[in-house]
Amino acid sequence: MTGRPSRLLLAMALTVALTGGCGSDDEQLTVFAASSLADVLPDLAGAHRQAGGLDVVKVLAGSSHLAAQLRDGAPADAFVTADAALLAGLATVGPPIPVAGNYMVVAVPAGNPGGVTGPHDLKRNDLRLAVCAAGVPCGDATAARFGDLPADTEELSVRAVLSRLVLGEADLGVVYATDVAAEVKVVVPWTQGLACPCVVYSAVALSDRGVGFVEFLASPAAQAILADHGFSTR
Repeated sequence: MTGRPSRLLLAMALTVALTGGCGSDDEQLTVFAASSLADVLPDLAGAHRQAGGLDVVKVLAGSSHLAAQLRDGAPADAFVTADAALLAGLATVGPPIPVAGNYMVVAVPAGNPGGVTGPHDLKRNDLRLAVCAAGVPCGDATAARFGDLPADTEELSVRAVLSRLVLGEADLGVVYATDVAAEVKVVVPWTQGLACPCVVYSAVALSDRGVGFVEFLASPAAQAILADHGFSTR
């Protein structure tokens, strides 16, 4: 079996796993979204439903991985990506809309067992450093802000980096500011304000049914939810 069919099967299996196989296609929208939106997307989906929209089936993974699935033919109605360049080659309905922003911070497990105090600690040999891999949005943003880092592990999504920190498998890592705001088991070891290059999330419809959800993400109600979760908004 070649890589393309296997990736498509993986995406389809992930969709089924996340939805429990319930509901019909006419009652649901399938939304592919960057993994860094995992904490806010349920609130956005709930507000969309309350506003009269369809239920949202959430498929979360790294933006690069999701874009590859879509190019292989995985079915979806909308895509919210942390890198608009990944939309090239996709059949979209209407233009992409920027809906929120984020930025990278250095985080450590709660209690800061490695004694991290500043950016110089990113190159300490005695600490385990986790970052996103090059080629995925969080990895490219990490490199743009902090340069070449001696990472002990390079992950395909920011949620994987966050998991390393939560489980104590890394002493420090580079994640999104919103990840720290949402996860009580990680903290920033020194004050780190908004710093760019920033990550901009773009939403695009992949079907006529997805247009309404993309438009909803730009609405005042959705923008308020995003801001409550720590994202910068339009």
